[in-house]
Amino acid sequence: MKTHFRIDDKVALITGAARGIGAATAHVLATQGARVAVADLDGEGAEKLAGDIGNGAKSFQADVSSVEACKGLALDVATEMGRLDILVNNAGICPPQSFADATESQWDELMKINARSQYFLMQAVCPIMKEQGHGGRIVNIASAAGRVGSVLDNSIYSGTKAAVLMFSKSIAREVAADGILINCVAPGPIETDLMNNLHPDLLEKARESIPLKRYGTADEVATLVAFLASDECSYCTGATFDINGGLHML
Repeated sequence: MKTHFRIDDKVALITGAARGIGAATAHVLATQGARVAVADLDGEGAEKLAGDIGNGAKSFQADVSSVEACKGLALDVATEMGRLDILVNNAGICPPQSFADATESQWDELMKINARSQYFLMQAVCPIMKEQGHGGRIVNIASAAGRVGSVLDNSIYSGTKAAVLMFSKSIAREVAADGILINCVAPGPIETDLMNNLHPDLLEKARESIPLKRYGTADEVATLVAFLASDECSYCTGATFDINGGLHML
């Protein structure tokens, strides 16, 4: 059987898409035939990327830390682009913060952006996908830190990503009968702007602990997302796919 991981005639919403893994995913999905909805708090960045991609891509400015904004984003994409078939929950932040110095406000911000937004975006898109009658694909970007804990002094971040893994499994069971498949991607250290927030000593420590002795690229993650978003991925749901250069082998 010849496979191409094509996503023709599908609309894909990607959050946090102005840069990094989100931008790479938008490009790859568009290359595979999807019309992409580029969503980001950085509206100008999202607009520029959508223009660069072309092929019917549209930009959406959205603050996913707001539950109402998440609901509005899903509805806006479905209305303006005619349907909504794929959600890539990618928006996230990873500020360096030790356990000893962590504050309540930092906890709340990380939970809202990294975990709560993914939950309520799924809640918003699943009824749309169900009504369309053709199922759908949801890919939640988690992290290796959510699997085994963080080695980079950001325990709250690890907790948010662990939450993503667990509620993805639970929700996948609830919506499977509607043909909606939900899977997670758990990257290890990836060369993105997010890494620039971390101390160089910690970055070098992480690099040396990776068997492949390098960081991954956003394009490598995006290629895995493309498979999970495609029709060829038809018997995977509630699963977590590790992409970490052998850093953690589970």
